[in-house]
Amino acid sequence: MGLLDKWVESLDYQYEVLPSCTRNKSPRSTCQSCLDVCEHDAITLENNHPFIQKEKCIECGNCIAACPVQAVAGIFPQRSVIDHKLLVSNEHVPTVKEMLVLYKQGVREIVSEDPSLTGSLLNVIEEANSILIQLGEDALKVSNKAIEKTEEVYSRRELFSLWKKEGKSLIKQAAPAKWRFNHKHLDVTKYYHNYQFTNISINLDTCTLCKACEILCDKKCFSITGTSFSIAAQACFSCRLCEDICPENAIRLEKRISAVKDIHYPIYKKQCCTCQKPFETIRENEEQCVSCTKRKGFLSSYESMV
Repeated sequence: MGLLDKWVESLDYQYEVLPSCTRNKSPRSTCQSCLDVCEHDAITLENNHPFIQKEKCIECGNCIAACPVQAVAGIFPQRSVIDHKLLVSNEHVPTVKEMLVLYKQGVREIVSEDPSLTGSLLNVIEEANSILIQLGEDALKVSNKAIEKTEEVYSRRELFSLWKKEGKSLIKQAAPAKWRFNHKHLDVTKYYHNYQFTNISINLDTCTLCKACEILCDKKCFSITGTSFSIAAQACFSCRLCEDICPENAIRLEKRISAVKDIHYPIYKKQCCTCQKPFETIRENEEQCVSCTKRKGFLSSYESMV
């Protein structure tokens, strides 16, 4: 294959699921956000891993928007935005997550191409506005008026500046597709730094500080040091991997918008009353290490069976 052929091939792209997908990170993951939103059944599970069937995929971008960890890579379809107005139609309904991102990018009004808004589009607008209000923002306005594109007169300097911008846009479109992947732009948590979209709670009676949540969370929501167990939920968008993999079922997630609040639980250094070995615990009155506690529980169960 020649250089020209390779370059032409690089301009094309296909959606793909990255290794950062929670199902690729753990067989216990139950996330299926991409499957749930795909109206064309283009995504299936193969050996518990999501797989995109290229022949069915129409590259609508819904799976990209739905993924809580931005693990579906591709080029999200561009929207028409003129003078802070988003042009939409009943045929191509934007997602709520997309609306929240576009709001932070300057969109303040939604203009419908269709005379009447269908239920699906109205539902998206209502949900987006409800969330925006909770985030301390103004609601998006809705209009059915057409956007007028007035003819503009450019000075010589402005004309050259315009050509320069259009040239950069053309070069950008001619760049290899993977350079133009924009799936990470739909991480809503990066646009609303003062709020968190998920509440993470820990059952202090059962947590054993095994660090599984800390190791597997790409968003770095958990931090376990020698002195404290910290939870920072601002970056969390409820992939629920921590819930799925916790061996003690000690983690619970709740989708709820609230002001950012980091939580810190103290960690106590103890000496096991049974094996005399040092251990760490999140419970101040704990006197036995995890191994001895589980061994004791196993023996009690065995004796009751006998």
